[in-house]
Amino acid sequence: MSLDRRRVLLFLVLLCGCRVADPSMGSDGSTSLVRDASIAPSTDGAIPLGQDDRDGSVAHDAATAVPDASTTPVDAGPGLDPDDAAAASRRLHAALAARSANIDADLLVSQQPDLTWRPSRIYHAVDLIAGVDSMSEDGVGSMRLYLGSPSDTDAAATRYALVNLAAFLAQSMKETIRYDACDENNWDQTNGYQISNSCGQLGQDYANYDCEMACPEDRTLAITAMTHASWYGAPGPMFCAPDATLTAAGKMQNGRTGHWDYASDCWPYPATNPNFSEPMTPAWQRADCEVYAGQKAGHYAWDGSGGSVEGCCWWGRGVIQTTGRCNFGMLNHYLGAGHLDANAHPRPSNILYPDVNFCRDPESICSSTAHPELKWIAGLFYWMSSVQTYGAGGFEYVARLRAFVDGGMTDDSFIDGVSGIVNRGCHNPPACGTGPLDGGDERRANFYEALSAFGLR
Repeated sequence: MSLDRRRVLLFLVLLCGCRVADPSMGSDGSTSLVRDASIAPSTDGAIPLGQDDRDGSVAHDAATAVPDASTTPVDAGPGLDPDDAAAASRRLHAALAARSANIDADLLVSQQPDLTWRPSRIYHAVDLIAGVDSMSEDGVGSMRLYLGSPSDTDAAATRYALVNLAAFLAQSMKETIRYDACDENNWDQTNGYQISNSCGQLGQDYANYDCEMACPEDRTLAITAMTHASWYGAPGPMFCAPDATLTAAGKMQNGRTGHWDYASDCWPYPATNPNFSEPMTPAWQRADCEVYAGQKAGHYAWDGSGGSVEGCCWWGRGVIQTTGRCNFGMLNHYLGAGHLDANAHPRPSNILYPDVNFCRDPESICSSTAHPELKWIAGLFYWMSSVQTYGAGGFEYVARLRAFVDGGMTDDSFIDGVSGIVNRGCHNPPACGTGPLDGGDERRANFYEALSAFGLR
């Protein structure tokens, strides 16, 4: 990736679910508001996370731009012939399988509202390994997870591949895994947790993340998110639905919805009953205090304070959140059922998920039981196209990865640079003009923990 602003924006907006930066926002794209006990009550001892830790929202920032979606993914790093790539993929699989218990116990853990930690209910090593298998051996066209170069010994190539994945996990642990979030949570309190935050938070418009390969606008979709935040009174899951559907249900006032009222207590807490399970009905049909399992407060208030959610089905999903019509369209074209003229937009010969239509069902990233690895696949696709290919200002990702491994795996500048690429679009923020790195210490600690879990330290 070059230093010019256009390519930085291309790789960020293209696949990762970036936010539009606003000069008035803080370093992580948020305002200076903090969600604390004075804002969201915590009578059960739970501590709502601060605005800098937005319950699974991703802190990627980018200035306003439309990506050039005609750009095709290319191979990252020195190429391996198919037989060598298959053998390298099998070695990587074996290395990960041997450490799967460590991955689950040490890396795929989520922080609870009371600040304790528990194994993730969403992210599991078996699905991660399945996603890595697909992206390392099959890949997308000529693009694959980095597996080393032809001149590497088998052991060295596996080390490079594992360190590459450790860097990926370090970012994922910070962005979504610690919150047990697959779907983007309703975290924007600046407008009172409006229901229409599903359309875009902090003033964004996810449906307007447009490009040549974007999914078509579809105002007929009615989708409820699979995941949500869990602090006391946390907003229910995001959803989208046609105006006519919500009007018929008596939920809209003059074409408007409402907001999530977090302050209303739900005693005697029916959603905490051991026999209570997450409702399978659309979110807007769920009873107050029974919107999600474990709910102790809050309800959807249909008072006209929020906008329409028609066509607003493009919130972030997956381990490094894919957001917007353009990004889902890219996934659908390169990995899924497809929606474009194949003559104008040739497709890879090895479509991995032809049965998944990411445009008609973007929630499949989080909801698919046939392909639980999709929550990883979406993030790995971003990693291969945007991080492994990064090269700017003397920071070439693959070269720096190899130098880090060859140098004894002690140089923090490698993971700090990677964190900058993911979080700010350049390896040395705030040089790229999108603000300083958010959560650098945590990302670095995650990285070294991942290396330990992989048996490399």
